[in-house]
Amino acid sequence: MPYELSDFANFSLSVAMTAQDDTTLGEHVHKGPKQEDLTFAYWRPSVGEARFTSVVTDLVLPEDGDRILQGNVAFLPQYLHRVLAGVPDGSGIALLHGHPHSGWQGLSVDDTVAERDRLAGAVAGRTGLPLLGLTRGTDGAWGGRFWLRDAPRSYRKRPARSVRVVGSELGITYHPDEPSVRVQDSQAATLSVWGQAAQERIVRARIGIVGLGSVGSLVAEALSRIGLRNLTYIDFDKIEVRNLDRTVGATRDDIGHRKVDVAADNTYRSATARNLDLRVVPHNARTPKGLAAMLDCDALICCVDRWLPRDLLNNLAYSHLIPVVDGGIFASVRSDGKPQHVTWRIHTIGPGRACMVCLGSLRRDDVSLEQTGKLDSPDYIAGMSEEARDAIARRNVFPFSMSVAAHEVLQLIGLVAGLPRIGGTGPQKYDAYPGKMEILGGSCESECEFAALTATAIDLTPNLMPEPQSS
Repeated sequence: MPYELSDFANFSLSVAMTAQDDTTLGEHVHKGPKQEDLTFAYWRPSVGEARFTSVVTDLVLPEDGDRILQGNVAFLPQYLHRVLAGVPDGSGIALLHGHPHSGWQGLSVDDTVAERDRLAGAVAGRTGLPLLGLTRGTDGAWGGRFWLRDAPRSYRKRPARSVRVVGSELGITYHPDEPSVRVQDSQAATLSVWGQAAQERIVRARIGIVGLGSVGSLVAEALSRIGLRNLTYIDFDKIEVRNLDRTVGATRDDIGHRKVDVAADNTYRSATARNLDLRVVPHNARTPKGLAAMLDCDALICCVDRWLPRDLLNNLAYSHLIPVVDGGIFASVRSDGKPQHVTWRIHTIGPGRACMVCLGSLRRDDVSLEQTGKLDSPDYIAGMSEEARDAIARRNVFPFSMSVAAHEVLQLIGLVAGLPRIGGTGPQKYDAYPGKMEILGGSCESECEFAALTATAIDLTPNLMPEPQSS
């Protein structure tokens, strides 16, 4: 993507980094109240429908003799030259430093000179991307800005609207001009449990729901009632008769209507938030429009049972630093029609957490079978083992959906508000008989291919299908 001011006119700007990098940076840039420090880093673009995110990929920490430390800090030419020479293809350059204050950090005159006058042109000329400036406060809050060219040899600052730190929690620092949260009287019972500060963190984030069927419609209802105002619903499917016993808000009058529209109508009736910003995306998650909508979100809730979209979400959670709360239901039925075993799993995936494959909730073989279309072939399914058929049967009833949806929402709240006593401490597996919740391991295997994608912002379009032609 170019670096002209006009090229970013239709985008909100954002920054994302891992909690691990944030910890390293906090230790590096804060040397006490009398000494600032700095470092360069590389970043890669993550471009959605309405948001451009700079994903910090690699820190290029200074070596001896790379900068001058005299209370303030200044980088030396040799440091900049090394950074410019080593920039990976497709990456941009960021300058990060610390300030001895808390909250969103602005720029001093010296900061402006360093970024606008010394760096912006050199970085844009070398990378074809704008310079990213980031400043960390002593409380861990980040301020960010992009330097975009508005005329020959002239660069103008555009602030990031948010900076996200993604790990066991999702920490978001918002630009001071972003609308503040006004808690409504209708949310008083919610606030009595986790308080004003947590509620503000929850309702300011943009949360996407992928799949608005039995589980997703319940998740939408819950988020609407607890006051979320920035929501994205993604689903291409329509209501059928067989959906009526499991989909919140759906009636016979809705048969043939899009699930996202039914969910949206229900949300507008039940929302407790004012200034609701609900984006309805009637597309498959595996289409360009579906992916673009997901890249605009701070976190996603996966409510689909197909393997290919879940594989895409597994990739996206790590590479683009957008955590995903995922759940699934497994019900085995005996030959006489009675339930034999019912279990459901709920987990959050993303940096520092185990992926779907390492958790055993996504099997590579099933992804391959769906890619070839075999999972839609009755003849192929008939030849599978009974255990394999049970795994893809998608048996479900409304009470199962209620439990999975509730635990997905609780894990989302734990993630966004930093409340492990609400969301739990890791992946959860519940066996309906004898009635036991188990906490599973929470990290990827050492050779996990998905963990290796962390903060790479890779191009996910090879995982997509074309947009269907409108009839």
